[in-house]
This record gives sequence, structure tokens and C-alpha cells, in this order.
Amino acid sequence: MLHLKTVVSRKTPLDGRLEIPEGFAQRLSAGDVPLSVLLYGEETLVRVEEMACTCAKGAGGNHVHRFLSCDVLKALPTGANVELTVDEDEGLIRIELEP
Repeated sequence: MLHLKTVVSRKTPLDGRLEIPEGFAQRLSAGDVPLSVLLYGEETLVRVEEMACTCAKGAGGNHVHRFLSCDVLKALPTGANVELTVDEDEGLIRIELEP
């Protein structure tokens, strides 16, 4: 099982992309099973995406952001603390809002 706690960015409700760390993205991409996300009782397929960027986060400017991407993620509220629990054998990513 993989676990990740993160905060929903202001962009997630607009584009359905939840940013994840590089190592987490690599682990998810290494599996042979399709990935799905379970959120609010709805299970749907999800992709791991990369986006080249030049924002102020990276040293020297050029770097890559990694995301989980699917429309159901648009339902996450901006600024919410969420916990992702991944069953790597099943490819299922459970997302729960923390109080």
C-alpha cells in the first residue's frame, strides 16, 4: 500500500488534475494494471500525466509537474487536505478528505 497526504490546489477543480510527487508518480506508472480512483463512492479510470513547466518552483526554472488526471477530481474542494491510499495490486487509488 502506498499513502500520500496532499492539499488540493486551486486549479484541481478546474482541470481535474491533482499534483503528486515524482516518486509517487513513478510507483503508480510502474504497475501493469490500469489505474482507477475511488472518490465519493465513484470509481473511474485515472491517468498519471506529466507537464513541463517553468514556474518558480524549480531550480533554474525548467522542471516537470506530475498529476493524477480525471474529471471526477474536479469535485475536490480547493485547499482540502486529502489522503490517497493506493492498492498497487489492484491499481485502485482511494481518495478521502481529511477533517
